[in-house]
Amino acid sequence: MRGGRLGGTGYHYVKPANVGSTDPARPAAVLYEGNHETGKRELVAVEWVVPHQGQPAPRIFDRPMDGPAMPPGVGDVFTLHAWICTKNPRGVFAPYDSRVRRDCPEGAPQR
Repeated sequence: MRGGRLGGTGYHYVKPANVGSTDPARPAAVLYEGNHETGKRELVAVEWVVPHQGQPAPRIFDRPMDGPAMPPGVGDVFTLHAWICTKNPRGVFAPYDSRVRRDCPEGAPQR
């Protein structure tokens, strides 16, 4: 099944030490999508995650991060995706890609 109405974000692999970073070289997560032809997962994007503690949206790449939002199991955070290994029809910094498998959560913010 393809991503839901908004799309998907893929499988997340998180480096906890980078959560809270807005350093372009230190994203908190790398995002992979399963390739059904090869059976392997392929890198599609990276994501920065900053806990929301009442502050305005942090900025990275001269733009505000998305959120705050409360993804299940994560808590109240700001996020920014960068689709660096696949062309996202919604844009490089869109929160979801309509062609990526693994649905986004219900009630997710739209852009």
